[in-house]
Amino acid sequence: MDDSSSPDGATHGICVSDIMWELNPNDLDKIVASIPATPMVTLEEWELIAQYYLSNSPDSILHEKRPINDTLSIFDPLPLKGVELAYVTLIQYDSISKNVYSGDRRSRLYQLDSSLTIARAVQLQSPPSHLYTSDSGTFISLMGIMDPNDQARGSIIQFDNGKTNVVIDSLQRPVFFELADFNNDGLKDYIVCEFGNFSGQLSIFEKTPTHFPTAFRKHIINPMPGARNVVLRDVNHDGLVDILALMSQGDEKIVMYTNQGDFKFEETTLARFLPVFGSSYFELVDMNNDGHEDLIYSNGDNADYSTILKSFHGIHIFINDGKEHFNETWSYPMYGASQVIAKDFDLDGNIDLAAISYFPDFINNPEMGFIYFENTGNLTFKPQISNVTKSGRWLVMNAADYDQDGDFDILLGAYNFKGFGASPETITQWENANTPVILLKNNTMHMDFMEQPKEIRLIPKSLKLRMCVMSMMPINTKMIGSNVVIRLSLYPNKP
Repeated sequence: MDDSSSPDGATHGICVSDIMWELNPNDLDKIVASIPATPMVTLEEWELIAQYYLSNSPDSILHEKRPINDTLSIFDPLPLKGVELAYVTLIQYDSISKNVYSGDRRSRLYQLDSSLTIARAVQLQSPPSHLYTSDSGTFISLMGIMDPNDQARGSIIQFDNGKTNVVIDSLQRPVFFELADFNNDGLKDYIVCEFGNFSGQLSIFEKTPTHFPTAFRKHIINPMPGARNVVLRDVNHDGLVDILALMSQGDEKIVMYTNQGDFKFEETTLARFLPVFGSSYFELVDMNNDGHEDLIYSNGDNADYSTILKSFHGIHIFINDGKEHFNETWSYPMYGASQVIAKDFDLDGNIDLAAISYFPDFINNPEMGFIYFENTGNLTFKPQISNVTKSGRWLVMNAADYDQDGDFDILLGAYNFKGFGASPETITQWENANTPVILLKNNTMHMDFMEQPKEIRLIPKSLKLRMCVMSMMPINTKMIGSNVVIRLSLYPNKP
């Protein structure tokens, strides 16, 4: 490849041949195949595009300051200390085994028991990125090479009692996957986000009834790199699993793939973003209780070609009008936002948000690497922080009822990379804290029992409730199906 591959062989002083020189030779075949054989714009068109941005762009970015006090009240931070678990790439709770799994850049997988003690450590083939559990087993995606690359060295393995077995190999940096039966043949298929770098794809691996010639048949749903995560739903209620996917490399967008049968999908763009937006994660949750699921989206990937603080990074809500048209109705600026999770953490009937940032303002506001947004109603949110979360650079987050008390706890995993804006003081704080994993234990349902459960009889006599007499707790009741739930709160200002 020579300089003729771009209009003038350079992009404002950066020569294409210089860029290629910096790439891993093992990636070149994939990269060259992803680049058009001829320029997509003429030199004149390129100059007009460049001049437009140079003439109209502001000379600096305005930063909105929103100070937040240390008001995180419903979570008790419990750090995991005294272990070498730096550079965490995976943190997930397994609801079946009741264990927490954590993995790191060194390709180690740790199984933590209920006391967050390491019960087992296993050496994997490469760094893990995602874990999926079901009745059929525990499955883990391995990235192959974690850093940006185009080599198909990733895989999906099955993890069973400390032993591993390769299920799918030759994947391009897989970062997320799910299992579902896309063709209703009774067999679970794998949908895999092969993030890659210059090349990659969103793929489905169809499970075949026989292992010959192979156990899977691959279908490429989107041939572009940057597939970050997917949500699976039967959106049109036709009995077929549809796909919503976040594409985050270059052409950043949230896309819906409507299943037409026989692994054919119709693509619809639900939301589209600028190439510099840094799309990082999304979820699909009904935020306003209208019966239609909405998009909750984070953007803040700041590890590309411009690492300055960006005021357009943050958390966004796109409300569904009921016809799969989505309009942004709420956003909050959060430098470097890398993941958002939507759950009713305080059990008040409103969906709250928890978000982490891998690229916060380490100089002025390092505590904003984690923000909890309490939904006070009508999509109004009260942001809350904890100074405890300054102890790490949070790359991964998982929400689950870790302690089985009826509310959602949060697990944070730190990847303490010493770069991208981290000050020497911040790095020293990370090293002194030595907290690669923090459990934010939700205390919404945590009560001190004063006496043993008692059974009381209500009218009609057929209705029996078991309840505990608690100390000075306001009581709220509501119906869930045919059951009456009595909730007792620690907080006098909460029902």
